[in-house]
Amino acid sequence: MAIHGRAYITIGGRRYNTKEGATIKLGGEAGTPVVGDGGYAGLQYQNEAGQVDCTFIASDDVSVSAIQKIKNANMSFDSDNGRSFVSSDASNGPVPEFSKDGIKTTFYGNFKEV
Repeated sequence: MAIHGRAYITIGGRRYNTKEGATIKLGGEAGTPVVGDGGYAGLQYQNEAGQVDCTFIASDDVSVSAIQKIKNANMSFDSDNGRSFVSSDASNGPVPEFSKDGIKTTFYGNFKEV
């Protein structure tokens, strides 16, 4: 049995060198608890976007501005345990954060397990 420990990120056919710790949320319907005077009343549902948080290693062949411009791209998140998730509309969300630790960013899209 393989346990997830590392993810491999591929965008537009290019596999990026990312740091350990990338995460994915598939998105979809999410419930938020509603609490009234009598306590828990149930869940209120709303849709959430799928999300990948990752940190690219800041090597000289990775452009921060190119990452920022990624829109509607094919993206895969492949776990070392054999699970894979893909999106055909992944887009960079917030402005990437560049530091000595790497290029930290978030992508949004409709991710599906394959």
